[in-house]
Amino acid sequence: MMRAACLVFVLALPAYADIPPSDTSGCSGKTENAACEKDDKSAGVCVKSTCGRNDYSNGPPPKRVSYECLMCATAPAAAAPPAEAPKKSSCASVDGEMLIALAALLARRKK
Repeated sequence: MMRAACLVFVLALPAYADIPPSDTSGCSGKTENAACEKDDKSAGVCVKSTCGRNDYSNGPPPKRVSYECLMCATAPAAAAPPAEAPKKSSCASVDGEMLIALAALLARRKK
């Protein structure tokens, strides 16, 4: 019975190595900047990234190798439209400094 459990465990190891890195399956067959779905089902966009995997080509222990991949990342928020500059009207509007200066002039005049 113990041998059977060990055999199942050993045979399952190569299958574990075939699991793709997180948030990369949504970009399978897509190009950079394409819309995708992340592992948590949220919307994203495919971006270039560096992924890693174990390389067993030279036997155990495996060597860690890096490769370029497409990863589904959170889509950047749309830029807010620029705020409009306050419109100047033809009506006279007085700033605080102007009001103080006007009050000072009127105070001098009354003396």
